[in-house]
Amino acid sequence: MTANTATFILPSALTFDACATLHAFLLQAQGGDVVLDGAHVTRIGGICAQLLASASIIWAASGRNLALQNPSDTLRDGLQSLALWPLPQQKGAISW
Repeated sequence: MTANTATFILPSALTFDACATLHAFLLQAQGGDVVLDGAHVTRIGGICAQLLASASIIWAASGRNLALQNPSDTLRDGLQSLALWPLPQQKGAISW
């Protein structure tokens, strides 16, 4: 990560309503490295899980880093139940 890394603290409820804010952040952060802090997540919905997975792939394809730091047990378990844990970028190099 660099000094220009953008950080976003994920809200406690990653539901459909939270997707708009997360999506807006990701749009603004494109082209740079990103850290998402998941320490406070107590609920995660499928749409936000898909958004996180998609962002992970997009960042990897662009050669940038997207890190999910401090994932709560709920966040990790929710992503795992959807076969999205670890996030695709964290599984290794992505090739097209």
